[in-house]
Amino acid sequence: MDQGKNAFISWKFKQHFTLKKEGERNISVQCNLCLPATNLLSAPKDSTSNLKKHLKRKHSSVLHRAEMTSDDGGEGSAMPTPPPLKQATLSSTSAITQSKVNSLVLEFIIADVQPFSLVENASFREMIAGISGGRTHMCRKTLMQRIERGFQNMKEAITETLQDVQTVCTTADIWTAHHRSFMGITCNWIEPETLDRKSAVLACERIRGRHTYDVIAAKVSQIHAEFQIQGKVSATVTDNGSNFVKAFNEYGGCEMNDEMDSTDDVQFADVYAVLQEEQEEEELNVFLPLHHQCAAHTLNLIATTDLDKAASQGVSRKLYRNAMSKCAAIWNKANRSSGAADAIEEIAQMRCLVPSVTRWSSEYHAIEKLMSLTESQLNGISDQLKLGEKNCYFGYIVPTILSLKAKLAEKLTQVQFSAHILSAVIKAIDTQFGQVLASHEARMVASTIPKFRLWWLADEERGAMKTAMVQESRLLHKEPSEDAGTTGNAAVGGDPEDDENFFTF
Repeated sequence: MDQGKNAFISWKFKQHFTLKKEGERNISVQCNLCLPATNLLSAPKDSTSNLKKHLKRKHSSVLHRAEMTSDDGGEGSAMPTPPPLKQATLSSTSAITQSKVNSLVLEFIIADVQPFSLVENASFREMIAGISGGRTHMCRKTLMQRIERGFQNMKEAITETLQDVQTVCTTADIWTAHHRSFMGITCNWIEPETLDRKSAVLACERIRGRHTYDVIAAKVSQIHAEFQIQGKVSATVTDNGSNFVKAFNEYGGCEMNDEMDSTDDVQFADVYAVLQEEQEEEELNVFLPLHHQCAAHTLNLIATTDLDKAASQGVSRKLYRNAMSKCAAIWNKANRSSGAADAIEEIAQMRCLVPSVTRWSSEYHAIEKLMSLTESQLNGISDQLKLGEKNCYFGYIVPTILSLKAKLAEKLTQVQFSAHILSAVIKAIDTQFGQVLASHEARMVASTIPKFRLWWLADEERGAMKTAMVQESRLLHKEPSEDAGTTGNAAVGGDPEDDENFFTF
C-alpha cells in the first residue's frame, strides 16, 4: 500500500500516537498520553483532524506547548502580530430624534419578543440615553398603546387585502405551552393575476379552559367574522383531533371526511331540549365552513400509531421489539453520558440524535433562527435544498395517495416478515383517506393540475371525468387567456425528476 497517502505518517504530532491498524480508508491508533489506559482512536487516512480534536479535548496543554515550539511554518508557527487597532470614531448623535429612538425600541421589543417591563429597567434606560445622546424613551404604558395601535393597523391592512380576494382557505391549530393554550389561524389564497400563493396569520390568541368543540367553533367563527371572510372560506384545514372534527360536524357544512348516517331508524327527542339548543346556537351565531383534515397529519398518524401497532403484532413482533430496544439503549447512553456521546462522534464522525417530544418553546426558537434570515437567503436555501410549498395544492392529495398505495402494494411480494405490516398500512390509508379518494371534488381538483390531468384515472373513468370538467368549465362563462394558462402550468410545475420517481399511474 502506498504510504504516501497516509497523512498520519507525515503528521508532526504522530509521536503522541502509536499506529495499531491501517485499512484501506481508515487507521486505528493508540494515544500514548492516555496510557496505561487503552484508548484506540479512528481517523481517515487522508486527515488527522479527529486525532487533533482528541489532543485539544484531552491533552490541551501538550498540544499548546508543541504548537508554541513548532518551527515548521505549519499549524504550529507563530501567529503574525495583528495590526494595531484604529481608533473608532463616534458618529454624531444629534441626528437621532426622539421618534427614532421610540421606533427602534418598539421594533426591538416586538422582534425579539422582549417583556414590556424591560423599558422600566434602570440599566436599559441608561443604555438608551448613552447611545442616543441623552434621549429618553417611552414608558411601559405608551409602549403597550403603540403595540396595540400597530396591531390594529396590521389587522386593517390584512382585512383590506382580503376584500379583493374571492376565495380563501384557512387553517386552525391549538397548542399548549407553559400551562397556557393558544389557537393559531392562518389564511391562504391564490392571487388571480399571478397565480402566486399568498398567506397571512389571522390570529394567535389564548384559549382559556377546556378545548371543547363549542369553544373551538366559536373562536374560529369569531376570527373569520373579524376579517370579514365568512362567505369566502372554501374550507378550514385542521388536524385529526376529535374536538376539531366535532366542532365542524356540529356547526359546519357537509364535510368530506364525514361518515353519512345510513340508518332509517326513527328516534324520538325532547322537543324542549332541541328548541333550547337551537336558541343557544342562534345566540352564539356560529357558522363554520367545510372541513378538511390535514393530509400530512393523517399520514403521520399512519406512519406512527398504525405502523407501531402493526409491527408489534404477528411474526415481526419479537424482531421489532428487539431492534427498538437496542436503539433505545444507544439513545439513552448518548443522552445521559457525554463520554458516550464523544465516543459515538469519534467512531461515526457525527453527533447522535436523541428522539424527544418537540415542545412549543423549542419549535419557537427553531423558527426564530429562520426568521432571522433575509428573504433572499431563505429563497436561496429553499431553491438549493428543493424545499418549500410551491406545489402543495389540494389537487395533489388523491394522486399522491394512489401512488403511495401502488408502491406499498409492489413491496408486498418482496418482503418476508413484514407483509402483514404493509397490509395494515394500506388498510389504514384506505380507512383514513377513503372519503377523500371517493370525493368528486377532490378528483376534479386533481384533474385540473396540469401535471396530472387525467393520467392518474383508470381508462373507464376518464370519459366521465372529462365530461364533468367540460360542464364545470362552461359554468364559468370565461375563457382562460393564453398568458394565464402558461402561468398556471409554471405555478404547479415542480421537479419532473422527483415526480417521475414517486408518482405511479
